[in-house]
Amino acid sequence: MKSTTSSIESRPNKTTIEPRLLKGFRDFLPDEQAARQTMLSGITGAFELCGFAPLSTPAIEYADILLGKYGDEGEKLLYKFEDNGGRQVALRYDLTVPLARVVAQYRDIPKPFRRYQLGTVWRAEKPAHGRFREFMQCDADIIGTPSPLADADCIAAGIMGLKSVGLERFEVRIGHRGVLNDVLGQFGVTVPDAQADILRNLDKLDKIGPGPVAETIAAQGLMDADHAGSLIATISGAGVPTVVTEAGLAGAEHLRGVLLALESMGFGRFIKVDMSIARGLDYYTGTVYETMLLDLPSVGSIMSGGRYDCLLETYGMPEVPAVGISIGVDRLFAALAELGQAPMGGAGPRAVVCTLGDGALDSALGLVSELRDAGISCEAAPEPGAKLKRQLAHAVRRGARYAILLGEDEVGQGVVTVKNLATGEQGQVERNQVASALV
Repeated sequence: MKSTTSSIESRPNKTTIEPRLLKGFRDFLPDEQAARQTMLSGITGAFELCGFAPLSTPAIEYADILLGKYGDEGEKLLYKFEDNGGRQVALRYDLTVPLARVVAQYRDIPKPFRRYQLGTVWRAEKPAHGRFREFMQCDADIIGTPSPLADADCIAAGIMGLKSVGLERFEVRIGHRGVLNDVLGQFGVTVPDAQADILRNLDKLDKIGPGPVAETIAAQGLMDADHAGSLIATISGAGVPTVVTEAGLAGAEHLRGVLLALESMGFGRFIKVDMSIARGLDYYTGTVYETMLLDLPSVGSIMSGGRYDCLLETYGMPEVPAVGISIGVDRLFAALAELGQAPMGGAGPRAVVCTLGDGALDSALGLVSELRDAGISCEAAPEPGAKLKRQLAHAVRRGARYAILLGEDEVGQGVVTVKNLATGEQGQVERNQVASALV
């Protein structure tokens, strides 16, 4: 007799793959993601209140669209690769450069163009506390006007976004690239490339401190250490430093216009002039700003931005004034959690319908649909007719607030039993009154 081999024995050996995440990347499980979405709804709602319209752009762009916009250090952090079609592409580093590409590509967009965008960006940097390789930004930008009111309105939208998640103790620190370049000229640095190199170093002041920044500037041959220290002291003083060039004077006047507008809007208490704010990205040309939490300064800037009037020139357009602000969503959420102010999760349904007896299933499923139509998150217990204890345990695991008990008797009487899973209280409710009872 021919021997038979079991199906299990005949299967080829399979390699077991260890489930794991790349360093600098994260999963957000339902409760945490629900809390994030609550926070994001507040921010995007604030942006819409300020007249910004939503925009979406692809995660991947042609590499040349993104290259040459972020400085040498930023360029190193781009995820670049060749796709299956042999094209050189890159994951977006931020949302600003893709926006500039959109405006250059669709030139009939009415201006000033006010848009906001919520999207994921990628940077191949070393992960640290509150710093990841994949993270989310929420931006608001105004394209097409040089008015300081545009700068102020972007900052105001950002402030309203932070207030929407319950924050009140934060400080928006504002500087100006034109003023900084004027001061650099007074220290003998007039070559644009050298100015850009020094500004990138100044952007690290809050991270490594004045001494190391001065030493780095000196080591790069941009300025001796003593002059670098004097430069840092000059821009770190209160108020706006003395300016002497036409561009510097124009920058100082623009900054005053922004500050006056924010004061008139009632946001002056959140604003501080800080000329040491440089922002490390090469495309900034005017106002620049970063936002610190007064109760958690160690987390770094949670909201930043500035004016970038020359960025669209790289796409063949004449100078187009542009300004924007960006909220670092993931850093903000981590900060809120650390402060004990993160929104509640609540990923589960508001109610679970528990079916008692096979004859009540059709009515139970109909009730689920009715509640969903009424805007109440609801689901049926997955094992209709199982013991009530088992169905209630499922409702608790799902994080539901209510269990709705529906058997054949209740169907016949046109009622249901509503059980508050937090308090244990329960009572009968008319079938057509269930939705109002759960609100």
